[in-house]
Amino acid sequence: MAETLIDNLKSELEISDRKRLRLQRRKFLETFEPDELSPWIMLDLMTLILVFFIILYADLLNATPHKKVENNTAAITSAKRPDVYTPQKKVLSRQELKKNILHEKNRDLSKIKTQMHQAMKAIDLSDYDIEVMENRIVLVIGEEISFQVGQAQLLESIKTPLRKIALSINQKYIYRIIVSGHTDNTPIHTTQFPSNWELSAARALSVAKFLIAHDVDPYSLSIQGFGQYNPISDNTDQKGRQANRRVEITLLMEPV
Repeated sequence: MAETLIDNLKSELEISDRKRLRLQRRKFLETFEPDELSPWIMLDLMTLILVFFIILYADLLNATPHKKVENNTAAITSAKRPDVYTPQKKVLSRQELKKNILHEKNRDLSKIKTQMHQAMKAIDLSDYDIEVMENRIVLVIGEEISFQVGQAQLLESIKTPLRKIALSINQKYIYRIIVSGHTDNTPIHTTQFPSNWELSAARALSVAKFLIAHDVDPYSLSIQGFGQYNPISDNTDQKGRQANRRVEITLLMEPV
């Protein structure tokens, strides 16, 4: 009974205290004008905004825990992994690259020159020459082993070495191929060849067609006919005129 009475008294006291606090707050607020209350209202709003952002930031942290785990795992793995030596690629200067490319070209040209010599000597042909320059190799074939005088049809004797040369061209490398025909200055006036222009071009065409028939890429090949206008010797004697009557196969070490 006494305990119940004490509890009731406590409840009444708590109610009285709450009423007293509310009355005090009301009195306190009534002493301020509306303009004086606005800073307090703004302070309450700023507090609420700050609390909102704190809650939002906490949610973002809770939403991406797996990223932290992955980063921590990667860090632990890299820490446990022993140091492994990774060789660095040597960076070559432009001059070194040019030197290496030139060396590679010269090696390829020397290989082709050897193959050409082997092809021509295999059937004991001597009326030819091979010239090697910086980025090209030129096979000079004399008329004596390739054509009859005043004709543009290939002799059988030259077909076997040309077949081997076509094979060596197709083995590995890509070239620009120029086949050029040349004559001496002796005039020619036939139905088939009105001048040395036509004869020189027809001879170049015969060689080009033979190479194409043996799988040389026609897109990499071109022909030229110089007639008597690009001599390599003097046309005043028989030996010089014979040297000028020729077909040249030029392999340029350049992309097609």
